[in-house]
Amino acid sequence: MNRIPLLAVLGILVLPAFVAADTGTRESSAIWSTWSGAGHFELRADYLQRTELEILVDGQPIEGAVRVPVRIRDLGSISIYAPNGNFEDFDDGRLDLATDIVLRYRDREVSLESLVATGFTNKDHPALRISDGKGRHLLTVAHPHVIADQDKQLLTIHNADLWATDTLADALDFEPLAGYPIGMAWLDLNLYIPPDADLSGISPPRGGLSCTGRPQWPQQSTAGNLFEVDVELINIGQVVAQDQSFEPVGQVKVAPSATLKSVSDSGDAVWIPKFSSNGLWPYTPEDQHPYLVWNMYRIHDGRIEQIGASGVKHAFLTLNFNCTINCGSGNVLWPGCEDVYGTGTNNSNSNQGPRYDINPASGLFISSPSFFDPNNSGSQSNSSSAFENRLVVPDVELEVPGAEYFLDSWYVVMHDIDIWNSMGYHRLNPNESGGLWTFGPLGPFTNGPLISEWVPEGTTDPLESHVSIKVPSSNPLAQYPNNMPQGHVRVLAKATETAPGRWRYNYAIQNYDFDRNIDEVRIPLPASAEVFETFFGAPVTDGHQTLDWAVQRVGGELVFTAPPPTSRPAPAPPASNDLTWFSLFNFEVETDVPPIEAAVTLGVAEAGSPSELSAAVVAPGLLEAIFFDGFETP
Repeated sequence: MNRIPLLAVLGILVLPAFVAADTGTRESSAIWSTWSGAGHFELRADYLQRTELEILVDGQPIEGAVRVPVRIRDLGSISIYAPNGNFEDFDDGRLDLATDIVLRYRDREVSLESLVATGFTNKDHPALRISDGKGRHLLTVAHPHVIADQDKQLLTIHNADLWATDTLADALDFEPLAGYPIGMAWLDLNLYIPPDADLSGISPPRGGLSCTGRPQWPQQSTAGNLFEVDVELINIGQVVAQDQSFEPVGQVKVAPSATLKSVSDSGDAVWIPKFSSNGLWPYTPEDQHPYLVWNMYRIHDGRIEQIGASGVKHAFLTLNFNCTINCGSGNVLWPGCEDVYGTGTNNSNSNQGPRYDINPASGLFISSPSFFDPNNSGSQSNSSSAFENRLVVPDVELEVPGAEYFLDSWYVVMHDIDIWNSMGYHRLNPNESGGLWTFGPLGPFTNGPLISEWVPEGTTDPLESHVSIKVPSSNPLAQYPNNMPQGHVRVLAKATETAPGRWRYNYAIQNYDFDRNIDEVRIPLPASAEVFETFFGAPVTDGHQTLDWAVQRVGGELVFTAPPPTSRPAPAPPASNDLTWFSLFNFEVETDVPPIEAAVTLGVAEAGSPSELSAAVVAPGLLEAIFFDGFETP
């Protein structure tokens, strides 16, 4: 058993007085104490390479990503709240930290050599405030993965973002640094557990729920008792950006933080890291878990365009904060529980893979063979490089005057009954200042699909359309989860009279999780119509620039057709030029024919039923047909 220093003992002895001051809401046996230990900060000088900000370690400027030891002095103690043995929050106390780090911007320096860590609540989640000897809050340890390891008597604080505060930015006179993640933090603290502590890891019954009989997997559902999984994305937080220093230059990598929550009281979500198993999930493959993906968009000049697409961030642990009940395992998201991943983990080489390894409709991942295991060895032998499988956007795309920019994220979760609440977005304010790109969000986080910012659902404007298509299950009579839909696609349209007798039709089609893809789009176009201009647009996805689709008139339609897949080294499949999952493509035509409501048809790339999809939207039509569709009164 670890020896407890005198100061730590004194910290423990005064805990009852603190608990009494806390009006008794936290039982004394759930207040555990930490002291001393070791750790490191991973500082990202590569994020700052185009700025004049220097990170000095032992007096020397660093380059790239450098891990710097953090010494935790044998002084003071910080308490945690751990009901039933599950970490919930930081409590009273402080820790004294020492590093060899100094930040310098031009003629100003801020020392991080002597620091104090105290707990506080940051956006409803536990965090650490890192202050200097003057009491200035310089850094925030945010989105930490905290585990109270009872066997090792260790509190681990890992994978946490290290954010610069407004105070640090002011002290350095470098305003763009405010709120910017400059690295990550790992701290390992000695842990004292009171003798009367509940170490079961199991919450008592609460809200009519109990841990008895859990986890409740969707496959165990019966006709009268469905164990449905429903995970909601509740926030996108900080956004980190990094300029690419090698060719091609002018590329900006973007990654957000994200917070999710289980909003189902019945089914539990599986959360087992890739290439792992633990016996909790009695199905194959065992290493199933959620995946975070994100896109960037621009709305400008009547058009919404996707200008960037991430790869897939594979989740590996759920911290289970603010739960209704917590049944003890970090490999299950329990009812009401929340989980956070910071920008650092969402920019992790070892967990960032391509989209083509995931079936988005089922949430299924086959780990061997895959990007992470190209040799089919059963273990991970490959990881992404710094800009591989990331959202990378040319900086010129972020500098269009008058444009609106948005970033959305989506947690793809196996057997999720509602994908729309699993995604959400922020409006962004891209700004380059002092060599640093920042994306301070404008307005609140909005849950749901971003594309509604271009044309709202339920629009009553006769020159707009927003149609959501749910592709029915191939086994509609089966029991959940075997009756899940094949996927979801949205078709949005706008008609604009650009000049007298001249109409532009903008179509934004987004495939969310339809894994059989779209390879053809047919827009009604009367034979008498004159075509002045067409347009096709698509983002870079899985590191692959989609080739322009061919366009031709066939009968009474304008037909856009995807070219065949292009080769790519095995084990990756050929690079698809289809409209693949979580991608938005643009199809446009300018003609002399005014609008009616008519069917736009989508051809399905892979065999199966249905072989095509259809959406009734605003489209070019014969003049005499207008009176029958409500666009004018005869």
